[in-house]
Amino acid sequence: MRVRYLKQIIKGMGARTETEKAARRMLISRVDKLRWCFWHARLEKAKDRMQGILLLCRVIVAETPGIAESLAQLDYRTRELVEYVGANGVSTINYGARHRRGKPISTATAKSAVNQVPNQRMCKRQQMRRSSIGAHLLAQVRCAVINGDLVERLARYEPPRKPWSSSGWHRSYNPKVFNAPQA
Repeated sequence: MRVRYLKQIIKGMGARTETEKAARRMLISRVDKLRWCFWHARLEKAKDRMQGILLLCRVIVAETPGIAESLAQLDYRTRELVEYVGANGVSTINYGARHRRGKPISTATAKSAVNQVPNQRMCKRQQMRRSSIGAHLLAQVRCAVINGDLVERLARYEPPRKPWSSSGWHRSYNPKVFNAPQA
C-alpha cells in the first residue's frame, strides 16, 4: 500500500513543462520497479531504487508550485518507506516464488474462516451470544476440525472420575481437551 501511495503522489503531479513531464515519467518508472522489488523480496534493489527516488526528489527543479509540494510529499513518504523497510525487512515474503509454486499469497481466507464463527455468535443481533471463553473454545474446535485432529483430541479426552461434589461441579474440573483461557 505504501508503494501505491507513492505512485498516487506522482500521478497527482501537475506537470506542465517538458522537464517536469520527463521527471514524472522517470519517477513512475522507478516506483513500478520498486513494486517489483518488493514482490520478489529484493530488498537491496528496493533500497537502491528508493535512494534513486530520493535523489530525484532533491535534484528536480520544480518550475511550478504544485510540483514542489508533490516532490516534498514524495520525499517524505519515501523516507517513511525506507524506515519501514529497515525495520521490517527481515519479515519480507517472496510473493513471486510463492505464486510460481502455486502457494497462496494471501492469508485472507484463513483469517475469514477463523473470524466467521466468533463474529456470528458474538454479534448482538443473534439470539444466542457466546462468552469470550466460549467463543475461544469454539474457535479451537473449528481449527481442530480444519486441521483434521479433532478425532485425535477427543480420543485423548478422559472424563473426570468424580466431578460432582455436594456444592456442584468440582472447581478442579478441567477436561483439557482444548486450552480454555482462564476467566
